[in-house]
Amino acid sequence: MGPGSDSPPWSRTNLLIAAAAARLGVEATPLGSEHSDFFMRLRWPGAPEGARAVIISKTRSPFLTEVAQTLANNKFISRELLAKRGLPVICGALFDEASELAESGRAGALLAEHGRLVVKPNWGNRGIGIVTNVVEFQQLVAAIEFARGHDRDEEVVVEPFVAGINLRVAVIGDQVAAAAQISRPQLRGDGQHTAAQLLDQLNADGRRGSWSRPSLVPLDQIEADLVAERLAVAGYGLQDRLPPGVCVELCFEESDVIDRSDELDPGWAAIAVEAANALGVDVAGVDLRGPAHVLLRGAAGPEAGDSSGSTAGVLEVNALPALHLHALPTVGQPRPVFDQFVAYCLQLPGAPPASAGVQV
Repeated sequence: MGPGSDSPPWSRTNLLIAAAAARLGVEATPLGSEHSDFFMRLRWPGAPEGARAVIISKTRSPFLTEVAQTLANNKFISRELLAKRGLPVICGALFDEASELAESGRAGALLAEHGRLVVKPNWGNRGIGIVTNVVEFQQLVAAIEFARGHDRDEEVVVEPFVAGINLRVAVIGDQVAAAAQISRPQLRGDGQHTAAQLLDQLNADGRRGSWSRPSLVPLDQIEADLVAERLAVAGYGLQDRLPPGVCVELCFEESDVIDRSDELDPGWAAIAVEAANALGVDVAGVDLRGPAHVLLRGAAGPEAGDSSGSTAGVLEVNALPALHLHALPTVGQPRPVFDQFVAYCLQLPGAPPASAGVQV
């Protein structure tokens, strides 16, 4: 239940915020007379000047500006700004006209140059609308149209596939709070099971919860409607048996979250902080992609003959970070990111100073 015995259930994120607030002697209460999971009031009665209170929106701090959030949500422009500051980013091409794909030839040229591509909405979130491992032109056409349908402005980013791991770095203020390696669930065809049956196997994982069953579990149920949309891009339906060798990655959910906070390379930690600060996102989830031996200390280097290279870079800066990934990893040590978040929002002693200005 939410803070207060008569309030409806909070989401997992707000349950974690409320628990952290209680540990810190902070009151966490709903904002209005009607329950909303998007807003919460934090009140520190022990502030030196008297009670101090702020309003937050999930993991958005009271200091985040609309400009910073909007800028971070635009993958293409935010990457350009980060690149101009000398930060390593995964560069992509922007497609903003439905006719541009057929007329310009740019998409085919990108595929010929890189061999494998990733297609995503420019304004997407939660990984919805993303297609990975695009290797054929018709697949690219379908992926672009799919991503376009999930973008508010029908804009699509096409970028080279970068070998390696997905690393999410939580930044609060000017400090790295945690880092985690994220793996995505996959539907792997065996010629015997339908896609729906494979999905049921994934959802049978006891670590998965749902809004109707709120609990402090690390993963969410995978929605069949979203899976059906993603399957259609590959030419399949939920009731089709996926042939052996077919693998459909579901980028909108997680399959494992491995804590890497102690292994994060210091140089990449500094890059994550600079990327978040440059865009004015004071509480951020910075997505990095690249080989483990580049992003993590102590990770094994490439094997002999491995041609995957050492390319790594920033994919995006999330302005509404999923901090629960670090508090509830599937592997490794839970990190006190929600305590740090509450302390930062109220500027408790020891918290980093408030900073949310875009650096032009």
